Amino acid sequence: MTTTTERALPRLDAPAPGDGPSTPEPRRRWPLVGLVLVGSIASLPMLMPFGLPPGPGNTGLPDLALVVLTITVLLWAATHRHPVRWPFLIPTLLTIIAGGIAAVVNDVGALTLVKDIFVLLWGVCVVNLARDVRFLRLAIRSWVLIGTFYALVMIFGFVIGNDALSGKQIDGERAMFTFGDANYASNWFICVYFISRAARYPEKAWRRWAVCATLLLAEILTGSNGGALALGLAIVAGYVFRLFREGKAHHAVAVVSLAVFVGGGGVAALSQIDVQPLLDRASAASPILRDSIGRTTGESTSSRSTVFATTVRMMEEQTHPWGIGAGHTEAAMLQNQETYVREAHNDYIAAVLERGFLGGIALVCLIFVVLLYCLRIGRRDALIPSYAAVVPRPELFGALVLVFLVSGLFYETLHYRHGWAFFGLIAALHLFGRREGRAL
Repeated sequence: MTTTTERALPRLDAPAPGDGPSTPEPRRRWPLVGLVLVGSIASLPMLMPFGLPPGPGNTGLPDLALVVLTITVLLWAATHRHPVRWPFLIPTLLTIIAGGIAAVVNDVGALTLVKDIFVLLWGVCVVNLARDVRFLRLAIRSWVLIGTFYALVMIFGFVIGNDALSGKQIDGERAMFTFGDANYASNWFICVYFISRAARYPEKAWRRWAVCATLLLAEILTGSNGGALALGLAIVAGYVFRLFREGKAHHAVAVVSLAVFVGGGGVAALSQIDVQPLLDRASAASPILRDSIGRTTGESTSSRSTVFATTVRMMEEQTHPWGIGAGHTEAAMLQNQETYVREAHNDYIAAVLERGFLGGIALVCLIFVVLLYCLRIGRRDALIPSYAAVVPRPELFGALVLVFLVSGLFYETLHYRHGWAFFGLIAALHLFGRREGRAL
C-alpha cells in the first residue's frame, strides 16, 4: 500500500505515470539534482538576508545558486543525452541584440546586459529539468512549501517586531522579508499563491486554503498597492479563464461585463468623491494602512507621475533609435540633473527608453510568446495525464502572467529572478506536457 508520504514526495527514480510508451530512462538516481533544484528555489528571495547589503553588481545568494544549478542541469542533460532547450529564444535574441547595440552606441549598459542574460538562465534550467515530470512536481511543491514557510517567518517577525525576520522598512511599516524591496516581495508571494492554486497543492482543500490565506496576509504586509491591484485583476481573470476552459463562454462574458461595469463605476465614483479624508483617517488608524492605501494620493503617486513624465520626455528627446543603454535610466536622470532621480519603474517604458525600438519589439515578442504558451496549455485536456496531474489548473498560470503584465506598469518585473523561473514552468508545460507537439 502506498503511504501518504510516498504520494507527497515521489521517488525520483519512480516511473512517471501517463507518459505512455517512451525510451526507457536509465535507472540512475539523481538525488543531487533534486537537492540543487530545491536549494535554488529556496535561495530566490535571499537578495538581502537579515538586512545584509547585496554583493558587487547587485548580486546575491540566488546568483551563486544559479551557477550551481546551471552546471548541474548541463551535467544532468549530458548524462541523459537530452538536448538543452532555451525557451523564448527569439525574444531573448532580440533583447540581447537591442541591448548590445545600445551598449555600443552609448558605451554604457554592458554589465547590465550580462546580468539580464544571466537571469534568463533561471528559465533555461527550470524548463530543461521539467522535461522529467518528477522534477516538475518537486519544483512546484518545493516552491509552495518554501514560499509558505517564508511567509510565516515574515509574518511572525512582523508580529513580534523583529525587523531582521520581517525585513520591515526603516522609515515605514512595509515588510520586505529578505528581498530588500517590498514590491519584489509582494510579487513573490503572489507567485506562490497562484502556483499553489494551479497545482492544487496541498491536496487537501483546508490545507490549501490555509496556505493561500497565509500568502495573502504576507502580501498585505508588503503594502504594495500595485501588487494588490494586479492580484485582484488576476483572481478575476483566473475565474474567467476557468469558465472558458469548462466551455462556459457565456458565463465568462457575463463575469467580464460585470467586472467592467463595477470597475468602471468605481473609478467614476472615486473621480467625483473626495476620498482624501477617508484615506487620512485610515492612515491615522493603522501604520500598515498608512504605508499602503494611504500612499495612493500622496508622495508615492506624485513621484511615480514625475518619473513617468521624465522618462517619456527622455524618449522624445532621443537623437537615435537605439536607446540610452540597459539599466542606464537612473544615471541619465542624474546626468540631466532631473528633479527626481529613479529607475524607470515601468517595464514597457524601460524597454524602449534603454534598448530603443528593438527593445520594444523584443518585449512585444516576449509577451506574445508567453501568452501563446498560456493559451495552448490552458485549453481543456491540453496536457498529458502525468503533467495534468501536477498542474490540474494550468489556466491560472495565465492569470499569474497577468500579474506580471499589470505590475510591469509600476515596477520593472522583468528583472525578477523568480519571474523567469516561473516562465520556465510555463515553457516546460508547453514543450513537454502538451498532447500535441510533445518533444523529448
